[in-house]
Amino acid sequence: MNDDNIFRSDLNRNLKISIIAPTTAWCDQVQPMLQSTKQINPDQVLVLDGSTAEPRKRVQEALQFGSDALIAWEPLAADIAAIYPQLRVFPVQPSILDLLNSIRQAPKSAKLGVIIPFSLRDYYADLIVQFNNQAISFYWIAPDQDERALQDIVRKAAVEGVQALVGTEAIEAAAARQGLVWIPLHPGWGGLVRAFFQALWSVHRHPQGKPRPAAETSGVTAHYQLHHIVGNSPVMAEVKRLARTYAVTDSTILITGESGTGKEMLAQAIHNLSCRRMKPFVAINCGSITESLLESELFGYTGGTFTGARRNGKKGLFEAANGGTLFLDEIGDMPYSLQNRLLRVLQEKYIRRIGGHDGIPVDVRILAATNKDLEQAVQEGHFRLDLYYRLAVLPIRIPLLRERRDDISDISRSLLYHFDKHYGRHHLFQDDVLAYFQSLPWPGNVRQLSNVIERLVLIVQDDEISLADVQPLLPPSLSGEAAKPRDLNIRDITYDLIEKLGDDGKSVAEIAKELGISRSTVYRLKQKRKQD
Repeated sequence: MNDDNIFRSDLNRNLKISIIAPTTAWCDQVQPMLQSTKQINPDQVLVLDGSTAEPRKRVQEALQFGSDALIAWEPLAADIAAIYPQLRVFPVQPSILDLLNSIRQAPKSAKLGVIIPFSLRDYYADLIVQFNNQAISFYWIAPDQDERALQDIVRKAAVEGVQALVGTEAIEAAAARQGLVWIPLHPGWGGLVRAFFQALWSVHRHPQGKPRPAAETSGVTAHYQLHHIVGNSPVMAEVKRLARTYAVTDSTILITGESGTGKEMLAQAIHNLSCRRMKPFVAINCGSITESLLESELFGYTGGTFTGARRNGKKGLFEAANGGTLFLDEIGDMPYSLQNRLLRVLQEKYIRRIGGHDGIPVDVRILAATNKDLEQAVQEGHFRLDLYYRLAVLPIRIPLLRERRDDISDISRSLLYHFDKHYGRHHLFQDDVLAYFQSLPWPGNVRQLSNVIERLVLIVQDDEISLADVQPLLPPSLSGEAAKPRDLNIRDITYDLIEKLGDDGKSVAEIAKELGISRSTVYRLKQKRKQD
């Protein structure tokens, strides 16, 4: 990270970084450091005192400054990254220098233990040399977020006779319960300098801020990480906990939830947490195409199998995802006849192309999602019981947006930032708008909220979005003026009605059911609109 080219590039002449300091004292110390550096113009860095105003307002100041990156101390950095996942956020975390300074403050006569923060895991080998030189025999690596793991480690430290324990604030309570002296490990100058260099390096290497794809194979990628899923309500915290736990396994995961809740986003995040993250992530909607096409897409075919087939045949998605993850969206809409073939693949770990005779072994992790009640579908004879048990090994239910109203404000700000950046605009929500959003039912969930906010970004010309701007733009499903499509004659069904139902977060299968028509009719009407 010490490549001098990053300081000589033209990019750095336009680079802007914002630093949100946790205290006024830190703010006063950062300014002289910037004045003394020759690596960047101090006018390109905005230093904000995070203790003198609401953090959200400080973030808005950084955005107005046009920051390419933002530096903040934990836990504020994690909160900002969760609300603004598109913004480059670099946390100020303890450095090796900070850790060694904390060790020096420990009582000389006490048996000392160290809990190494996860941010220093890459320096583990170097730290062990230092610990051995200082006769420190108890040390562990642990993430601050895993409270259970930290408690277990602190108990082990007490059992082994440790009297003083160095660690972040995450271990303070556990150390007190075990009667240990807690030596605080706070991020200092070393952590700030490290975050500053990380910001410079990141912007230099990736000027556009595009996420690194999880895999380049076959042109398929998983862009979303778990921190891109905005929400810290208790129900979403449990979803994220399960995602982390399940990701390290190879078992099949069934994600359930209504349309618009973010099932594929979670599937991509799970893939990126798994050991398969550098392999392909392949997704297909099982309810959006015909049975014959779905079969050929999944399993591929040999050359000359049918009219129009490629001479050399075609790989299916199972083969394309080999070594990685195959995401089967809307698995509840998979035709019954194909469910048996999928079950065989899950059991035997090989596929056979259409028209082929040889089995092809595949190593694929299956993630499936549905907005249907599969248990009810089994009872009605629409879904195989044995396949359901194969898929629902590790279930995760994503809650409805109205079940996590505490997250709506953060989600709204994140979406506003995203669309403002996309369209080159700048807006803020008035507080009563966010309160109003929290009161709405959002039948289309996050997707519907996203559609409303995108319209607001495009239409509202003032910097502040008011309640008067919002109400005229709400879809009928939120304003209570919706017509009942099932009462309409087929001749009254237009593309605008289909589009309106889609904006409400409904899938093609749900639209067809609501209107009393087939899925093919929905696609035909959409195609007719494109031709017009």
